[in-house]
Amino acid sequence: MKKLIYIQIIIALLLSSCLVGKRYIRPEMNVPGKYIGSESTEAKVTAAPGETTVNLQWFELFGDTVLNRIIKQALNVNTNLQNTVLRVQQSRSTFMNSKADLWPSVGYSATAALKDPASDNFNIMGTASWEIDFWGKLRHAKRASFAEMIASEEGLKTVRTTLVSDVANMYFQIRDLDNRIEVSKQTLASRTSYYTMVNERFIKGESAELDKLQAEQQLAVAEASLSSLNRELSVAERSMNILLAQNPQPVPRGFQNADQVILPAIPEGLPSTLLEQRPDVKAAENILIAETERIGVTQAMRLPGFSLTGLFGVASLDLNKLISSDAYSSSLSGMITGPIFEFGKNKRRVDIQRAEAEIALNSFLNTYRTALGDVENSLVAIKSLKVELAARQRQVVAARKSLMLTKAKYDNGYSNYLEVLVAESYAYDAEMLLSVTRSQQLSATVSLYRALGGGW
Repeated sequence: MKKLIYIQIIIALLLSSCLVGKRYIRPEMNVPGKYIGSESTEAKVTAAPGETTVNLQWFELFGDTVLNRIIKQALNVNTNLQNTVLRVQQSRSTFMNSKADLWPSVGYSATAALKDPASDNFNIMGTASWEIDFWGKLRHAKRASFAEMIASEEGLKTVRTTLVSDVANMYFQIRDLDNRIEVSKQTLASRTSYYTMVNERFIKGESAELDKLQAEQQLAVAEASLSSLNRELSVAERSMNILLAQNPQPVPRGFQNADQVILPAIPEGLPSTLLEQRPDVKAAENILIAETERIGVTQAMRLPGFSLTGLFGVASLDLNKLISSDAYSSSLSGMITGPIFEFGKNKRRVDIQRAEAEIALNSFLNTYRTALGDVENSLVAIKSLKVELAARQRQVVAARKSLMLTKAKYDNGYSNYLEVLVAESYAYDAEMLLSVTRSQQLSATVSLYRALGGGW
């Protein structure tokens, strides 16, 4: 037994100089110095040291307690997220198995052969077998498993960030539909009232039939629009129900979109931080690390393999003497195996794995460039939507006033009904566009959080 331990120690000391394959080195990334979207006449906002929301529940910054509760519910019950948690647990177990492969496998065996007293045989043996990782095959496999475990954990963060973003965006969409439905109801009530008035004038001969038909047409348009919006709202609520892993039911409401907090400036940091902060980028890099390590595994498979097998225990022809000192038995054997000629299969295995590493490299670079693009798009969206929202608000004020004046002129006989229809159509469109723009502004804020990896 002691001899076996000594041999293991000596071999372990020799292994460090026999590792084939190379360790992973991050490729040249050509990281830009700043975001294009951060170039403006406004002062650039950067994150102060220690100022971060990566590890905080950033969605609480909106201040909507109902939204906070819905998001927390989704994080607790969403089935896609739960499946991802299970995959992370699987990857951790796989990594632990790869670590165990580096050590001897110890077991036991016991046999009893009863033929006749002269040839009976009894033995109880402990067994130990060890594949010596002379070329680093098992160590490369362990590192690959570790990288895949980290990738799965980063994947979990990606799913969690995406879930929070999806719930927040769906919530803002629902509140936008609520607001547009309210605008449509008010418009429908107004058009109903005007249709009644125009129809009465037509009956009295004070208004042309064309005015009546136009009023009737606009009333039907308002009814159809309201029905369409109610249908969209139902679909949106069912989508939210799926995110919350619940049967179809109404979604609770908190703040209206107009009451939500819009942060005036979000520190976007630097493009280089995405490599360390955004989970999908980190996951892609760890997949690249795993595929790079597996090149060493395939290279080691082309070389001879070494293994030791040991037996230690007691054996005797007489069961009564099985526990005596004379019954002690032990053995140690070594074996070397290796390929000689397999028609190029071993070399092609290495080539295949190198191609897999190249694919993983391209995926990593593409994921990083996509991340940069996501941040740039979000920054541009936030800035442009801020300008657009201000313009939409001015448009609504002007359209409301124009409608009021046009109605007053019509009521007093100074204009025809067509002018009222045009003014009312402009006012309705302005209200709807303002609602949509406000929802888009909130979603753009969420998108920037997501693009930055769940915070800054």
